[in-house]
Amino acid sequence: MDLHIDVPWILQVAELAGARDPAPDDYGVPVAAVACHRAELLEQPVYEGPYARAAALVHILGRCRWLERSNMAVAAATGVMYLEASGVQVKPTREDAIALRDLLRDPGCTAVKIAALLRTWSHAT
Repeated sequence: MDLHIDVPWILQVAELAGARDPAPDDYGVPVAAVACHRAELLEQPVYEGPYARAAALVHILGRCRWLERSNMAVAAATGVMYLEASGVQVKPTREDAIALRDLLRDPGCTAVKIAALLRTWSHAT
């Protein structure tokens, strides 16, 4: 399934996962995340499959500052919720969240690396 989300969906996730964070400082970041996960080049998706599209969202939302304090929490929640909405059941552990945070802080972080990490998350049973 090729699931594409929109900016209001990301803002809802931010409202849930970014508890008590004020309004976004930069609405361009969620707009860019939506465009990124939908990107096509020569009529072919740049990000193929739910892990790659979730990683594209997480990469933009986690690496670009757009919220006062909860960029990484919202990015992680967006990734989980996107995967679940795509039919992929995951149940990330605290260690999974820490690994994602550390990867997002790494200057060499890429969507490809995030997708590889997301694939390792324990699946819900």
